[in-house]
Amino acid sequence: MSAVPKSITVFKGDTSGLRNTVNVLEKIQPGYFAQEVDKIYRRAWLPVTSAAELPQRGSYVAVDVPPLKASLLVVRGQDDIVRAFYNICRHRANKLVPDNTQGSKLAFTCPFHAWTFAADGRCIGITDESQFVGMDKSTRALIPVRCEVAEGLVFVNFSAEPRETLSEWLGDIYGGYQGHFDGREQIANWSIVVNASWHITVNAFTEGYHSLFLHRATLPDYQGGKGNPMRHRPFLEVMPRHGRYSAKANPDHKMTPVEEIAYCAGRKLYPAFPRVDCSAPDFPSAVNPGRVDNWAFDITEFFPCFILIDGAEWHQCMWFWPIDADHTQIRVIDYAYGAASVGDRLAHSYLRVRNREVFREDISTMEAIHASVKSGAMPEIVLSQQEMLLQKHYAMVEKMVGEP
Repeated sequence: MSAVPKSITVFKGDTSGLRNTVNVLEKIQPGYFAQEVDKIYRRAWLPVTSAAELPQRGSYVAVDVPPLKASLLVVRGQDDIVRAFYNICRHRANKLVPDNTQGSKLAFTCPFHAWTFAADGRCIGITDESQFVGMDKSTRALIPVRCEVAEGLVFVNFSAEPRETLSEWLGDIYGGYQGHFDGREQIANWSIVVNASWHITVNAFTEGYHSLFLHRATLPDYQGGKGNPMRHRPFLEVMPRHGRYSAKANPDHKMTPVEEIAYCAGRKLYPAFPRVDCSAPDFPSAVNPGRVDNWAFDITEFFPCFILIDGAEWHQCMWFWPIDADHTQIRVIDYAYGAASVGDRLAHSYLRVRNREVFREDISTMEAIHASVKSGAMPEIVLSQQEMLLQKHYAMVEKMVGEP
């Protein structure tokens, strides 16, 4: 472990290979991006949706994966197994369902010529089949993509033979949530394309150093307080591929009038943090992994481009899908406990609005940073110990791009 300056942070993991200066300019060039697609995105285990979106047999989600120009159909089959396929009809390559849609079907019929496929991918219907010479439906099944469910997420891997299993890829995260997300429902879902590299957009959420300044109007005192004025993270872990930190709530936080209304009849959600007893032996190991007192939330970067923000009664899934070297599609889905009253619905509404407004403050910064780095005037950035997860992110990028 390298020496760290005095702070309240407990650092965990091997930081010996990390650097506090990073040349970002070289990493936002088209040529480098092409290497990232081949060496990272075609090899990584990528979370593409939440298992909560596939609650019953026949449930499906259609998602696009921009860096690989791929559209996927993720389905829970009648045998209860979750599978992923390319969202491509095996006749003329039309999409079976539109991207970013979901629902429930017993079978999928292409709108072009009505070829039909079962939820397990089998081709079960070809219109005017006698006109296809030598047709064998068994050879026309949907094209599968390797798929596994873990930690409440559906992961895919585009390699014919992945170099690592999903459990090896996730490391200590694997099995760490133990049903923690059960009973939560989607309460918000939105996306935006920003004019910035995927690195810069991911970086915006893996440090809390900026929150005291950029979010001073929307989140003035939810963290920090007299004992931690710079909002140092109490726990920060660098893992072999991924990274995470925990944030501590401000014990001196004063609920605003709007918060008091929003949470008077429902459970507290961000940016108000209920007390959580993490001492139970069966408490999930990946939730508040440092067992921080007065815990607020965790942020975990699942390398390369997924962020999980996890609180006591809610969590947020964030995808930062690169479109090209200069553009990123950001998707955000908020989840919270199932609403049992009007008060709960009011709390959900406040969470939706608050998260959206905080995120809006981050967008302009992402685009400004990208434009500044692109100018070439300052190719390198300098990073503090509180920005160690950024150091880890870039080290992982360089490692995978450099692999044969």
